[in-house]
Amino acid sequence: MILSKICCLRPLTYVVWGWTIYIGALICTGCGAERAVPSSGWIVLNELSLRSSEVRRGDETSLGVTPTGPVSEPSFDDPRSVLRFVMAAAPERAVVYPTERYYYYTFPLGPRVVSGNIRFADAEDGRFSVGYFDAYSQREMMVGHFKHGREGVSMHYNAQTGEVSLSVDGLSRVFVLDRSALEPPGFPLLPGEEHVTGVRDESGYFLQLLYYKPGRAFYYVLDDRKPRPEAWVRGESARVETWFGERSRFCFVRHAPTGRYILVGVSRREIAQNTWYDGPFDQVPPRLPLRAMLEEAYPYVEDAGGLDEHGNFLELQGQRVAISPYRAYESGAQLEKDLEGMMTDVAGPTAWTTATYESKRDWRAPKEGEQAGMHLREFSLGWPANHWGTSSRGWGKGHDVRLSQRWPVNHDAAVSRLTEPSK
Repeated sequence: MILSKICCLRPLTYVVWGWTIYIGALICTGCGAERAVPSSGWIVLNELSLRSSEVRRGDETSLGVTPTGPVSEPSFDDPRSVLRFVMAAAPERAVVYPTERYYYYTFPLGPRVVSGNIRFADAEDGRFSVGYFDAYSQREMMVGHFKHGREGVSMHYNAQTGEVSLSVDGLSRVFVLDRSALEPPGFPLLPGEEHVTGVRDESGYFLQLLYYKPGRAFYYVLDDRKPRPEAWVRGESARVETWFGERSRFCFVRHAPTGRYILVGVSRREIAQNTWYDGPFDQVPPRLPLRAMLEEAYPYVEDAGGLDEHGNFLELQGQRVAISPYRAYESGAQLEKDLEGMMTDVAGPTAWTTATYESKRDWRAPKEGEQAGMHLREFSLGWPANHWGTSSRGWGKGHDVRLSQRWPVNHDAAVSRLTEPSK
């Protein structure tokens, strides 16, 4: 399926699997008199949330700030007015912590709760955008695009300092694109691993994105040199050491031989609501040379028209491949049970790529005369790459996963159906 991220709001869409099914998951009163702020009087900025140690158990409202200066109440249908409102609330030197350069905010506005971001991914080109949606009705969303020198907008990017000087309608701020997450990992790489990039998620987590070439798969590892943004609670499993973020509910598995913490689970609820805890797939830095890895890991991208060097689709405007190697889970207890069956017999990267399996790794467009089927992960775990969903659904009951794990990639389904399951 496709998970579409238009901001917590992103004007950029992330294609998670295929391209035919889209799930939109983005998150005045006054009698004629101009009001300084919305009626509730506050706005929550992700920047302040990440800097504060007071965020616990989802109580972000205490971090609300009031915009300063003569700024009028924003209109939901006017992205420029929302931009001015956010800029008025931001510090004079604001910091964009997430590594894909999104400056997040949320505030109540009449019957809505506006959730969105200012996107600086194209700062080098003198362009930025503002996107947002109603957190209670995610179909209501707005995106505005802006460029230096047009309609009262001035924007200058300093590549050496990572600073964006922005002025809109006389209101000026400097947005600093934080680079502290981009350091190389502090742990040695294992055979077959390649370091892709450091990532800082909007949740505040510092992660290292690695690619395991033998398994043609990605995974995220906690950068344990950096501070954790929340307390952790130990899972209940006696066979796998799991840890859950107290607020985010991110689930990490500790690999004892290396001391690494592998990100294996993100709450399905947070993903559906498009919160700041929906996982790091949308925070991979925007200008990395990723095409070769992405084409190897996700063969379907060629059927989608191909990619540019940075993982943006050439024929799907405004869409980028989502690197999302973790499980969307509902029950932490069930997640632990699933992990116990995957990570006790095999250690290291092979186990991690199994535990963080992405359906889109094994999907391709149907050839002429073939019928496409929905790929069902619960049936196909351990099956060869590009196995067809239509055939997979027919195997279910008698299929021997242990046997199929030894099959070669693209093993012929007609022959596979004749294979006797082991007793």
